[in-house]
Amino acid sequence: MTPDEAARVLGVEPGADQADLDRAYRRLARELHPDRFVGAPEADVRDASARFIEVARAYRLLSEARPATSDERSAGRIVVEHPAGGPPRTVPIRPISARLFATWTLLLLVGALLSTSTTPVVTPLDLWGRLALLVAAALATGLTRKRWAWWATLVLLGLSGIAVIASTTVASLLGLGFMAVASVGLAVQAGLVRFPDQG
Repeated sequence: MTPDEAARVLGVEPGADQADLDRAYRRLARELHPDRFVGAPEADVRDASARFIEVARAYRLLSEARPATSDERSAGRIVVEHPAGGPPRTVPIRPISARLFATWTLLLLVGALLSTSTTPVVTPLDLWGRLALLVAAALATGLTRKRWAWWATLVLLGLSGIAVIASTTVASLLGLGFMAVASVGLAVQAGLVRFPDQG
């Protein structure tokens, strides 16, 4: 199916924007929904089903082929799969809240300070280097929204956990707990971690 054919199937202009594509797809999906054909002849049900598949293919082709607009790029939009297996859709990334980011950063730094009460595993450089890398990786997670930063944070939290257990003190365990909570909070705020109740 060519883009021009897909536009004809949806009943839109070939250069239609995403909002027009979404409206046309929703209108046709309502018209062709199986609930509208309860009790209809089998041939009508088959035709509607085949047409719906064609509409979904056309929508997917035009949505994926359409380059993101400058507004979408500057607004930080991402493509997500539709939960029901339908066509993908473009959704905005939530902006970072400065107040929430500052709160997580403060908690992260308090955790790092509490963690300095542990004795270094090898040398003082081991302790300060590990904590500095952990803080940097957690902050990079919140600022860049990159998975590599989140994975680096998890690895460094694990290594810090092993080091803290090797030289356990209550303050260092509490500090590690603060840093773990703050790191997860920054990853959630960046949209890299989602909980089941988040849509």
